[in-house]
Amino acid sequence: MPPSAPIKVGFVGLSSKGWAATTLGPALIQPSLRDSYDLVAVSTSSEASAHASAEKYGKDVGHPVKAYHGHTSKIARDPEVDLVAVAVKAMYHKEAALPAVEAKKDLFLEWPAGSSLEDTKSIADAVHKQGVKTIIGLQGRQTRTITKVRVFPGV
Repeated sequence: MPPSAPIKVGFVGLSSKGWAATTLGPALIQPSLRDSYDLVAVSTSSEASAHASAEKYGKDVGHPVKAYHGHTSKIARDPEVDLVAVAVKAMYHKEAALPAVEAKKDLFLEWPAGSSLEDTKSIADAVHKQGVKTIIGLQGRQTRTITKVRVFPGV
């Protein structure tokens, strides 16, 4: 059986610098994941940031990456995007995630899923209604304690 095509990722909140750029972005472009995932689009809050991010990651993945800015619905409507990854401030999770879910795109959402129980339930209800796959990413492995333990593996 031929290998399946990589999942095409559109990433909301992946700028050329910042938390997502230092933690999540590099993971996506690792050779071990390149057969499974392909970054095809980025979306940030400003046009300049989106273009800088697309240029940076286009070089990293070896092909052009589309740049979107503003509302998440733009990247969610891209027919080449299979999965929308969202890594923005928690207070914007619902606003960023719902357009992707409504477009029936699978969703990776940084923890916490919503900034309140009500927001989290709204996202969950939309996910169930649309039947999309969802992953909630946890940042625990990036905490100071875990990082320190990694530095001193004998402790």
